[in-house]
Amino acid sequence: MIDTKIAAKEILFKDLFGSKFAFQIPGYQRQYSWEKDQQNQLFEDIQEALVYKEESYFLGSVILQVMSQKSDESGVYDVVDGQQRLTTLTILIAVMRDLVTDSRAKVTLQSKIYQEADPYEDKPETVRLRVRDRDFAFFKKHILEEEGTNLLVSETDLTESQERMIEAIELFRGKFYEDGLLKEEFLKKMIQFVLNKCMFVYVKTGTFTSAFRLFSILNDRGMPLTNADLLKSTNLGAINELERPHYQNLWESMEEELGREELEKLLGFIRLIFVKEKARKTIQEEYTEKVFDKHPEFKGQKFIEYLLRFANIYREKILNADIQTADKEIGAKYYGLLTLMRDFIPFSDWIPVFISFCQKFPKDGEAYSFLKVLERKNVVSWVKGITPTARVVETVKMIQVIEQAETVEQVYQADIFQTQLDQEVFKYNIDSSELYKKKYAKYLLLRLDMALSENINVKKSYTGIISVEHILPQKPADNSDWKKGFTDEQRKVWTHRLGNLVLLSRKKNASANNREFQIKLQKYFSNGITDFELTKELKNYPQWTIEECQARHQQLADQLIKLYFV
Repeated sequence: MIDTKIAAKEILFKDLFGSKFAFQIPGYQRQYSWEKDQQNQLFEDIQEALVYKEESYFLGSVILQVMSQKSDESGVYDVVDGQQRLTTLTILIAVMRDLVTDSRAKVTLQSKIYQEADPYEDKPETVRLRVRDRDFAFFKKHILEEEGTNLLVSETDLTESQERMIEAIELFRGKFYEDGLLKEEFLKKMIQFVLNKCMFVYVKTGTFTSAFRLFSILNDRGMPLTNADLLKSTNLGAINELERPHYQNLWESMEEELGREELEKLLGFIRLIFVKEKARKTIQEEYTEKVFDKHPEFKGQKFIEYLLRFANIYREKILNADIQTADKEIGAKYYGLLTLMRDFIPFSDWIPVFISFCQKFPKDGEAYSFLKVLERKNVVSWVKGITPTARVVETVKMIQVIEQAETVEQVYQADIFQTQLDQEVFKYNIDSSELYKKKYAKYLLLRLDMALSENINVKKSYTGIISVEHILPQKPADNSDWKKGFTDEQRKVWTHRLGNLVLLSRKKNASANNREFQIKLQKYFSNGITDFELTKELKNYPQWTIEECQARHQQLADQLIKLYFV
């Protein structure tokens, strides 16, 4: 019977990696994620302690859940916290094993991480740290087995964690060479120091609840579990042991395809679709209290299958900005508008609405039509000055309309998607003499540029550094022509207005800002600073005075009204 009491103990590295302990990374844990900076920091911390001849070096705490245990306290443990350090240290041990020439050192180091099965002595294979199944074959070949770190990596389609492992091997190998020569004395001292002077505090308990509570308190050096990690644990734990590996693999494949950051975002979007209110607690707590506690049958297999359907929509239609359509013009326009919204609208409330629509009405032919409606609604509300809280309320109403609608026409006709009553406020705000200072200024200019440059079958997106530039400078020189074309009062009113703003695709050059109009144009176009159709239109202006500024302002304002209200 597993003891559920919490026990804590200081322990040397050589004992923690001794025969009494077998560690495994549970399914809810993230993949190996430490990058070079973290790997290097760990090595340098140990090296510094060695150089300064410290009595011991503390490697941090490891939190373990006892999965099985014998009377001598040997057993199998799930690593709740500390897997990034344990994995990194295993790689370090493997590198030192393959570099050292002393056979006794090789045997000692190898015994700390792996022992092959011996049928003659009836000894099973012993793996000190068992990583995730999808990485284990690679981990065994290149790290656990002798000479593994010296092997050339021939595998293709490596997972992110396998790439991190290779980086660690290369980093640690480089630490023991200088001018192409192995630093044998340093290697020997490092082996002795790691084994005999490096210490952990290990904390073990028999229940996951206690282990995770400890993790939340003590985690000070590792990588915290994310909401995705916790939801993965919750749902895999609700699936029977026979089916669990299948669903774990499905989750990890999804995680690999989306990336951890995007998966975290997606879980937040789905929470809003489910709960239909602003989050007041952590995502994990919201799911527990407002989804799984109310609908316990949904936890486990059903949730993962549901999540996978939404993940496919999110990956294809939002991250890849792709719809399956024979009409290449529609495909290109969808790509342009979706990437513009995704990359330049500073809030993401529209995404769960779009996902919900694509789930309810899966035909790709409807996606672009709805995206235009959704973009219009969100941009008009943004320019109108809607608060974040009010935006969430609108988002929930949109989702409810979609869920209740039987046809796409019912969605389009719903009051929540209508914007005509907001036209005067929109028109007033884009006419502002302070438009340049508004967060939506760049987006509106990009939307105008996209409307000008929509080319049949050509996908266009905006990347790199994009800046909003003034045609009439903010601070023209007293003796410049700018002072002749604009009075001081006109400059005060028109400098930051829509008609005086353009887009540039490089960082603003302060030395060019105050140049005369024609010189400024020559600099922009000769050096390729702009690829924007909106900015190229300036070539049609021989000069820039109040008349040109007013005319362009009215032209752009009319185009925006046409885009969003006609």
